[in-house]
Amino acid sequence: MRIAKQDDFRRIAFARKADYLAGSFLCLLASGLSFILKLFSPAGKGSAAVRKVLFVKFTELGAIILAYPLMKQVKDRYPSADLFFVTFKRNKDVFSVLGGIIPPGNILVIRETTAGFFLDAFSAIRRLRREKIDIVFDLEFFSRFSAVFSFLTGAKKISGFYRYCLEGLYRGSFITHKMQYNPFLHIAKNYLSFGFAVLRDEKTSPCLEQKIDSGMLVFPRYHSKDGTKQGLLMKLKDSCPGFTEGESRIFIINPGEGTLPLREWPVENFICLAEFILEDERNYIVIAGTGAASSRAGIILKRVNSPRCLDMVSRTSVEELMELFLVSEALISNDCGLAHLAALTPVKKFILFGPESPDVFGPLAGECYPLYSGWDCSPCLSVFSHRSCACEDNLCLKAIKPADVYCLIMEKTGEGKDAR
Repeated sequence: MRIAKQDDFRRIAFARKADYLAGSFLCLLASGLSFILKLFSPAGKGSAAVRKVLFVKFTELGAIILAYPLMKQVKDRYPSADLFFVTFKRNKDVFSVLGGIIPPGNILVIRETTAGFFLDAFSAIRRLRREKIDIVFDLEFFSRFSAVFSFLTGAKKISGFYRYCLEGLYRGSFITHKMQYNPFLHIAKNYLSFGFAVLRDEKTSPCLEQKIDSGMLVFPRYHSKDGTKQGLLMKLKDSCPGFTEGESRIFIINPGEGTLPLREWPVENFICLAEFILEDERNYIVIAGTGAASSRAGIILKRVNSPRCLDMVSRTSVEELMELFLVSEALISNDCGLAHLAALTPVKKFILFGPESPDVFGPLAGECYPLYSGWDCSPCLSVFSHRSCACEDNLCLKAIKPADVYCLIMEKTGEGKDAR
């Protein structure tokens, strides 16, 4: 697992470097080409019918969920329009719990290997040009490649983040509806502002002329499916014969994947918290997450050494995971996509924040209790710094003590116990 993590770090570092070197040049080239095209075929004004709309978000499953209010706004405004989405292959399954807002055939996936990335991106651009996309919403945070990808679709309108007077990243001048990223506003509101901006012929100033109310941020609710629920319960009973539906209490833990260590609560703290929870014989711990979480899950399982601590990392489909949320008391997790998935269900969420702020990236639906130390140096992992930070020790997360987390969980789940 250590080698896998090193490979992840190298891949992220390479992507940042490529985006900086090749991306800047391609944005400049696209800007020049856009200028020439406008000279010979000026864009028409007026309210032409919107038939096809594309959303681009390669990374971050959680951000895709937070873009749902924008997708719904667009679908409500243009009910006959076809919606498309481009994302990495590993994010495709999340659309199965988003109410079918993007038809399966319109989800274009891109592999994360170097060769696969360029082959799939080229294939996606070819299809999107044939589709004749009217509007592109580039939901990436200042990625130059996503901006160039949006330009190559040939869309009439492109809405994406733009630096204006901020010290953000150069993304060219071809974005027709330039949105100023607001680091003090929740990202779901940042995204929703895109939908209002494209009502104009173009947008070349930071102002929006409209307030985004929290009531506009609507999310779908996941509804249990008997077959999926019974399959999940069977897995739980097979893994732990003592588990009894209706009597046993499940607490889900997602310990992190090691890709961004600064955002992750120490594994020792998760171990301590699990031991507190398991003092009650009715309680069970289920460790959930993607395959990358298996290393930290293995450490917790070995140290806790309890038959009531179960490993379900990579053993559930997205829909089974949603059913797990429905039958559980709580989710305890670092800030990650799993927290936003859980927000589509009523499960109580206890989400740990340190170098990033819950005011900007916290789950918005359901019962959520952010645990945030609020140190003066936080948030330090910024969109403007590509989520890089000079800090090598996340003291802001370590300041959140397992006993305090346990007491809050017990209070909110109806137990009201103190940690010993």
